Amino acid sequence: MRIGLVLPGGGARGAYEAGALSVLLPALEARGERVEVVCGTSVGGINAAVVAAVAARPAREQALTLLEHWRSVRKGFVIRPVIGVGTGLGLVRLVGELLELAGLRAASLLDPSPLARSLDGWIDWDALHANVAARLIHAVCVVATSVERGLPVGFVESAAAPPRGDREIDYVHTRLEGQHVRASAAIPLLFPPVEVTAPLGAVGHYVDGATRLNAPIAPALALGAERVIVVGYEPFAAERGRSAGAAPAPRVPGPALSPPRLADVAANALDGLLLDQVAHDVRRMLAVNAFFAEHPTTGTSRAARAYREAQGRPPYRRVSYALVAPSRRGEIGALAEAVFRERYGGLRGLRSPDFALLSRVLGGGAAAARGELLSFIFFDEVFIERLLKLGREDAQRWLDAHPSLWSADAAAVGFEAPAVSAEAVALDEFRARRR
Repeated sequence: MRIGLVLPGGGARGAYEAGALSVLLPALEARGERVEVVCGTSVGGINAAVVAAVAARPAREQALTLLEHWRSVRKGFVIRPVIGVGTGLGLVRLVGELLELAGLRAASLLDPSPLARSLDGWIDWDALHANVAARLIHAVCVVATSVERGLPVGFVESAAAPPRGDREIDYVHTRLEGQHVRASAAIPLLFPPVEVTAPLGAVGHYVDGATRLNAPIAPALALGAERVIVVGYEPFAAERGRSAGAAPAPRVPGPALSPPRLADVAANALDGLLLDQVAHDVRRMLAVNAFFAEHPTTGTSRAARAYREAQGRPPYRRVSYALVAPSRRGEIGALAEAVFRERYGGLRGLRSPDFALLSRVLGGGAAAARGELLSFIFFDEVFIERLLKLGREDAQRWLDAHPSLWSADAAAVGFEAPAVSAEAVALDEFRARRR
């Protein structure tokens, strides 16, 4: 059974993925299994490239490499100082962008130019290419979003050509380079778009793939994965007492509330755009397992088979999975807020004027959402170490609950499949054949 690894984007939260993998990779090896398909978006794309590059090593060495890379990360390895020599010019460029002045335009709020050098130090590109050529890795996919087309693009390095694209994603067969990974991690507004120059058919400007596809589960399955490991930053299950997609409870009239701060609005938008998208895609996979996938005893539903036939695709298949995520919503944001107050609260903020400034921009001491936003760009060694620890703990929690590692039971993550009547199935089959 070919195993796929799915790593979403989340900036500095990528350390959580490394912590989880430091437990999961040795557990796979102990079972005689290994990852062969690796798909990542944004920082998940960076981690995916590292995993592909170290695939020939024993699992313990792979885990140590991931941990060492993240323990070495500092803010200066990712972005240039916000407060410094270039601060004045940066402000002028921002004004020029607002006034649309030719020659004075700002492509982003932050300058990620150090990231290019850091990636070449973290990722052994020659080893990655060799592992794909030797079929140790079947496929590596890094997802970015095309600015010109507004469509997610999976840059794929594999021995065989990737599948044809569809309405949700295009696939580009290429030899992966730093430019593809940086394009995947180009967070809009914070980082400038990245110009991709190869291959010729995909030349253009790209931004963070998380804006369109933050959980590349579908690409992993399309590239041949039959089981998947998905690492997320929020619980996959719907909140207790509220099903996925349900409307919020009506508010009881009371005292007038103060208007939400910008940080609160931004945190909610970011949750919906990036974090909730991962949970949604996981629940979509579970729904396919529950209703449409080939089952060993009941086969495939007529509606699902008709729909796939109409698209010229094989029937849905049942996918076993391992899912690792925090047990409580907002846990990583709360961790970021706690570390910030501990290390940079009050006069201690003088040790890093950049973090102090960013904290004020993100809501100061009064905004409850500050930690959520800060956690994406908080490249602090203590925060990273605690993320690594949290990732390890949550991965071990999954293994303790699933001694065989894999599950196909939707209830494992609190997914409750609604009842479907025979009439609804017949109607779906009719609609599928009409398509």
